[in-house]
Amino acid sequence: MKKLLLLIISICWLSSESIAQANIYKGIGTIVFEAGAPLSLIKGTSEAANGVIDLETGKFRFDVPINSFQFLNSLMHERFNDKYMQSHRFQRAIFTGEITDRKPIANGKGTKLTATGTLTIHGVSQKRTIIGILSQKGDVWQLASDFMVNLEDHHIQAPKLSSGYGAHTMQVALQMPLKQQGSTPQQPIAASRKLSLK
Repeated sequence: MKKLLLLIISICWLSSESIAQANIYKGIGTIVFEAGAPLSLIKGTSEAANGVIDLETGKFRFDVPINSFQFLNSLMHERFNDKYMQSHRFQRAIFTGEITDRKPIANGKGTKLTATGTLTIHGVSQKRTIIGILSQKGDVWQLASDFMVNLEDHHIQAPKLSSGYGAHTMQVALQMPLKQQGSTPQQPIAASRKLSLK
């Protein structure tokens, strides 16, 4: 009788673990930031952004290693890490929070998500609301987001541009494929209704 009880408990535990994993989506994506005018543009690209979303609760976490950003020249890479971002001290930029609203886009082109949480850059945290678009391509969900970051909000020194002016804001673009935890290429990630995030 005791063995039967243990077997039932084990099956229930494994089932709950499977359900929990079915709600978790993870991905590795690309972040590009730009600061300054076209003729004196500072542009960095990282392909090491990590993301995880729990579709059951709507909670998420995105982060990127600061020293993973690449630039057109090594001097800018050095200045970015040592002078502006101090990546030896503040190693990651992190956005954590919860999806608070979602609206379908016309013509079935995806879902508009409103994410509210805490954006931490350069060791300074700010409450932010950021908009993203989630769309499906095959068995992968694609998340895209564009937003501005005010450097002063995160106590980052404004880089001097060739024009003599400082770049006080940067435009950030995120592109990230998200796959269901434990899914296989032959197994669809989820039905669209699961993205209601209720």
